[in-house]
Amino acid sequence: ITSVGAEVLAAADVVLLAVPDGQIAAAAETLAAEVGTAGRRDILSKKVCLHCSGSLGLDPLAALSALGIHCGSLHPLQSFAGGSARFKDIGMAVDGANEAQQAACYLAEALQAYPFRVPEAERSAYHAAACFCSNYLVTITAIAQQLFERWTPDKARALQFLLPLLDGTVSNLHQTPLARKALTGPIARGDAGTVAGHLKILPEELQLVYRELALQTVRLASENGSIDEAKAKSLQELLKA
Repeated sequence: ITSVGAEVLAAADVVLLAVPDGQIAAAAETLAAEVGTAGRRDILSKKVCLHCSGSLGLDPLAALSALGIHCGSLHPLQSFAGGSARFKDIGMAVDGANEAQQAACYLAEALQAYPFRVPEAERSAYHAAACFCSNYLVTITAIAQQLFERWTPDKARALQFLLPLLDGTVSNLHQTPLARKALTGPIARGDAGTVAGHLKILPEELQLVYRELALQTVRLASENGSIDEAKAKSLQELLKA
């Protein structure tokens, strides 16, 4: 075996394919072609290959699985946007063949993380949940920054002012086992007048996202019991108007 990929697979017990989702299948096929099948199956049957995608199942690793390699996935539930990455105490979604799951759990625990299984049929739902928590939080904060910057010297200062509010909200979330219990603000109080004021001044391109998020917030406030049925209905009618 002379290629780099094949040498790594030959030397390692576990190989991680940490490439973008759209490149996993190609990387697996290239690695499988480099390794080949002649005289190697006894060795390959002891190997594990894991991809690091949160949304994909095991199909992209089919070329490696066909060689007898135990295939699976290990997805860290963490945001990587540069700088050092924290693995301690995070969750890591695992799936795959039994041997692959065992290896994935071992790696997660070695990093002081918590492995949990997400089966292939539920990977998209799992990844959507992660996107709500991470990606769309950035989107919502960017919208707030856009609205806020008119009162600050520049965009950077606007974000600096908003971050303590965001940190306070995250701190509140740390204090409860149910995210909805950290809800505060006008909808949690049933203050339809304030919400109507928001709708009046928001630019058209932000109306839809505000209304949809507010409707979900009404549902949470109702579940929390902070607003009664009449206030919930009044808010819903306002938001759907």
